[in-house]
Amino acid sequence: MAVLTKAEIESLSHQERLALIEELWRSLDGASAQSDSDADTIPEWQRRVLDERLLDLEKHPDADLSLAEARAQSIL
Repeated sequence: MAVLTKAEIESLSHQERLALIEELWRSLDGASAQSDSDADTIPEWQRRVLDERLLDLEKHPDADLSLAEARAQSIL
């Protein structure tokens, strides 16, 4: 198994890091489906919410905010 160092991860572009995160999530989802003990880790309602959010993101890819934009809009 190849392991990325912190420096290697930090050298990735923003898009590359997001792609890496997505691959990690997908690998966890596949592992949960294969293991009965892991299948109960994420409640069904939460899986539905995540699926809805992913669909919304796919429909509106430009609707996301950068951290700076989110902070600027925050009332805190």
